[in-house]
Amino acid sequence: MLERLLVSLLVVTCLIGPSPAWAQGGIAEINGAVVDQSQGVLPGVTVVVTNVGTSATRTVVTGPDGRFIVPTLTPGIYSVAVELAGFQPQTRENVDLRVGQEVTLAFTLAVGGLAENLTVTGQAPVVEVTTNRIATQIGTQEIDNLPTQGRNTMALLSLVPGVTPTVAPGGFGEGRVTANGRDGGSNTFLIDGMSNQQALRGGALGGQAPMALDAMAEYQVLTHNYTAEYGGLSGIVVNSVSRSGTNQFRGRAFTYLQDDKLNAVEHFAKLEGLENPDSGLKIFGGNIGGPIVRDRAFLFANYERNMFDEAVSLTFPSEAAPLATAYTDTATNRSNNVFFRVDFLASPNHTLSGRYLDYRNWEIGDGWEEDRSLPENVEYERNVGDRTYNTAWTWVIANSATNEMKVGRITQDTRGGAAAFFDEDVRWIAGNTREGIMEFDQFTIGSGNAHPDYNAGPATAHGSSIESNYTWDNTFTMVRSGLGGDHTFKAGTGYFRGKASPKITGANFVGSFLFPTNLPFDPANARTYPSQFSIRLGSIYTFAEDHRTYAFVQDRWQMDNLTLNLGLRWDYQTLTPNTKAALGPRLGVAWDPRGSGRTVIRGGFGKNYETENLILKTGLIEGDVAAYSFIFQTDQDESGLAGRIPANPCLQPSMGRPGIAVIGPACRTQLAGIRSSILADQFVNTEPLLDNPDRVLPYVWSFSVGVKHEIMTDLAVSADYVGNRGRDITAVVDINEPRTLPNGSRGRPGVNVFDPNGTLIPAQFRNATFQRVLQFQNSDAFNTDHNALELSLEKRYSNRWGGRVAYTLSESHDVQGGVAGGFNLSLKRFSDDLDPRSDYGRAAFDNRHTLSSSVNVTPWRGLGVGAVYRFYSGNPINELVGRDVNGDRDNFDRPVAGADDLTMPIRSKLDASGRAVRNGIDGPNVWNVDFRSQYSFSLPAQRTVGVFWEIYNVTNKVNFAAPTGNRRSSNFLVPTAAFPPRSMQIGLRFDF
Repeated sequence: MLERLLVSLLVVTCLIGPSPAWAQGGIAEINGAVVDQSQGVLPGVTVVVTNVGTSATRTVVTGPDGRFIVPTLTPGIYSVAVELAGFQPQTRENVDLRVGQEVTLAFTLAVGGLAENLTVTGQAPVVEVTTNRIATQIGTQEIDNLPTQGRNTMALLSLVPGVTPTVAPGGFGEGRVTANGRDGGSNTFLIDGMSNQQALRGGALGGQAPMALDAMAEYQVLTHNYTAEYGGLSGIVVNSVSRSGTNQFRGRAFTYLQDDKLNAVEHFAKLEGLENPDSGLKIFGGNIGGPIVRDRAFLFANYERNMFDEAVSLTFPSEAAPLATAYTDTATNRSNNVFFRVDFLASPNHTLSGRYLDYRNWEIGDGWEEDRSLPENVEYERNVGDRTYNTAWTWVIANSATNEMKVGRITQDTRGGAAAFFDEDVRWIAGNTREGIMEFDQFTIGSGNAHPDYNAGPATAHGSSIESNYTWDNTFTMVRSGLGGDHTFKAGTGYFRGKASPKITGANFVGSFLFPTNLPFDPANARTYPSQFSIRLGSIYTFAEDHRTYAFVQDRWQMDNLTLNLGLRWDYQTLTPNTKAALGPRLGVAWDPRGSGRTVIRGGFGKNYETENLILKTGLIEGDVAAYSFIFQTDQDESGLAGRIPANPCLQPSMGRPGIAVIGPACRTQLAGIRSSILADQFVNTEPLLDNPDRVLPYVWSFSVGVKHEIMTDLAVSADYVGNRGRDITAVVDINEPRTLPNGSRGRPGVNVFDPNGTLIPAQFRNATFQRVLQFQNSDAFNTDHNALELSLEKRYSNRWGGRVAYTLSESHDVQGGVAGGFNLSLKRFSDDLDPRSDYGRAAFDNRHTLSSSVNVTPWRGLGVGAVYRFYSGNPINELVGRDVNGDRDNFDRPVAGADDLTMPIRSKLDASGRAVRNGIDGPNVWNVDFRSQYSFSLPAQRTVGVFWEIYNVTNKVNFAAPTGNRRSSNFLVPTAAFPPRSMQIGLRFDF
């Protein structure tokens, strides 16, 4: 019945205009109450809310209980005027309304004439007493005055309780964070409340098109108990709010510079006696905003050019010489970021706005240190168009009702892979991607050589995508008094179309040899031969499409000092074969126990369904039994360690350059035959990836309880317990996993066991000898859990200083044998597919302790000082044997007491079966201090010139990256990489 009600609502609201219901976060609200001096409520008071920057006004009238609500406001600085005949009018100036806030104001009117207007000043209350959600606002004051290395737009996310960055050393990653006990792929990224998501990978890599820091006015981070208008994912919601034009022309020109001569030498390079390579950062750009037509139309535009050269330093075990020896080099990234925003006040009741964000870049060596690559193994990438287009129309239907409609498009056009696919200007030369044409013979490029402690040969991570996604969104808001209090009703509906055209699945396109030792390949030495080889054959281009629909209803019910937030959300996805539709209730409570507006006791729970990313569908297409591509893989053969050359011709490579293995003639002939049969549709994929006809949408129960209190003006403290429980989680299981067969031997059971009814494998393919048969499944064995205590102290900037402290004590557990990447929540694999729950343990992103703090001080005139401190307890390390013990073609096996500890003790705790628990070793802790000093010189006509000096990792603390847990590695649990050493940045900024 409820589902029918929501479907009916969807149809009705579509008559006004549809789109995705996650995209409501670009707005805010002012509410409050008006009383006389005896505290009697005053109905019928006229309340006029005016945006100071644009002169846009909204007028409402207080209800019978003296309360008023003004919803659907654009963030900015406001004045609020209240007026009633016979009473002295009152105006509250400089109300700083930030994105998503529900600001509550209290007015007390004295008897008097209309000419006796009383004007008061003061910022909005620190505590929001009408909401139970847990959220943090990072405003312009912090964005402009705290140190942010590399001008990373998400650098300050570490100041939010419960949020942990996951950027590893040696990468240009942006916005990669985990929170709320969820994988990074669960996060949602918005720009002014509108979607900035990939269809293929969700929020795993941050927003699709990153917004430049100088284009941002603020951003809001919702971590727990957000309302029903947000959904589809269960991580954090990061809403970036752009700067906008006003009635005054304002602009900025800026430049920032880092140079290797200003930086300390990287730890491992210093140990080897090496100097810093040429590296540094050069950023320049500017923005301007102002009126096109005063009080009617406004423009803001921002441009930023980023030239980033990152120092790379790697050392290797002695046995890897002469192929791999210590060296330093430079990873390169060049980018251009353009942003436009236009706002048009068509009439007092109609506002139109549009935004365009264009990000383009090319890079060499993203993840270089993390992958431990030799120079020829680094990946090249060119992005010719991450773009976000958005338009919005806000209609004030009446004093008590508004409607907001948004339409958006998100695109991506990226290609990456081995150096051979690019020219010297990092331009793609390997074929026409849109037409699915590859012009290189994959057997002639060379193959990757993966050793325990380094990677050589060409990059095997070739993979890119072209996306074109559309969103439509509509939300109707209505305010009503009566029915036991004041109600803010919202109803919304939406649609999302995600399309890969195509996704380029070129991972392992050139092939990869897996070596059991670090010795360079030598055809005359059997111990240097590979133990496994794999390569993707056939087409690497996949075209796929997905459709999602949303609807929600919610009511914020205010009863004196108590507020209930009630909501129900409906999610539907075509990608899910069984239960495509899902209902998720939300309930929140916010209580101001004294009615002072200084304390809120808050709590709630909700059911958040997670729609799958499009990469799940492309995986199914690529992994079909009659697929046009196939991952050829040999069984593991370690004969070489015993001095015998492996018998498989694909484990008998030829020599490329000294120490590098390439595909041998006999293997090439075999592979060419398989490839021809695939392209001729004459091949049976004996290692398919299949769907489960009973697969449903996964969901997470989220809950929290806590308190926030203003202990003095502009200073608030909060404490919240938060938790979640993941259910119906989707993961990949090998349903043909090797086991003990009825005859007592060990092997794979075959098609008649894993598909006895013929529902998975068509009749014409059932005679094939299947190997690993992977299937997406839901199971209670995959259940996850997260619990955390989050503490926060926030001092809003006033009296020349501001700051915050955040501490989180948490534990996150999930079920996963090996890290399959955060690009899709459903790509988890297991070490034992017959008993997945044996892989229950600490999540790879688990941080038990997270502490961060910041301070921003203006001690004298234009002098400013800012600092940020961060501490993270180490991510856990998974101890692995380093070989395929159970013969399932996966290398996720953990050591077992009595079998794997004869020469080296097991460092992890053991489970009941004597096997090392997953992620059982603590990784190294990380902490650092960043510092910023600046001086702004005031010039005539409200112009300023600012000079900046920033130091990152002030103490030059050596923060080690987590070492490998591979017991075969010469560097088992030995750190081999570190986060950047102390570095400095200088800057110059002119504001007018």
